[in-house]
Amino acid sequence: MNLPHLLLHICCAPDEAWVVKTLKDNYQLHCFFCNPNIDDRDEYLLRSNEAAMVARHYDVSFTEDDYNPELWEESVADVIDTPEGGERCRRCFRLRLERTASFCTTIGWTNFTTVMSISPHKNIRDLNEIGTGCAQKHGLNYLCYDFKKKDGFKNSILLSKELNLYRQDYCGCRLSKAESEIRKKRRLENQSFDTSSRYIFR
Repeated sequence: MNLPHLLLHICCAPDEAWVVKTLKDNYQLHCFFCNPNIDDRDEYLLRSNEAAMVARHYDVSFTEDDYNPELWEESVADVIDTPEGGERCRRCFRLRLERTASFCTTIGWTNFTTVMSISPHKNIRDLNEIGTGCAQKHGLNYLCYDFKKKDGFKNSILLSKELNLYRQDYCGCRLSKAESEIRKKRRLENQSFDTSSRYIFR
């Protein structure tokens, strides 16, 4: 049976695994790992190696984009002070989906999408709007999936544990990493305060 082609932009192995498992019977898939937002090279290599491993596990073709974090720095330079989830993230989406669309044309395919919509922290409207715009620019089709529906995010966590995949605790860029570390520090401080309070009132 000849299945329609679909290029998947991959941000990480856990999201990739659930999406590939969900779509592999309906499409001939090709995974494209494109994440210049990851500034730490060791972190980048860890995520790319895990993503390649998932593709092999499901017998899906895989390509890794050139690693060039300077592209991300250039794309967000004038919005670097905006909060996570705002214009900074939209620029990041556009950079990665634009490069995915460009790669899609080089392999002669016409349909692409991203696994990023499985994350509850990603704005689905922004993803669909930006993906559609990149597709139109290149004469392609962007498929507007929302992979977090039907417990997609929860299922991705369970599948990650089953496959023993590394799950990162921040998006990838140096700013999201710093923000993640601040949140961790606050949680630890709150836990410490709660423990202290319980001790006082015994």
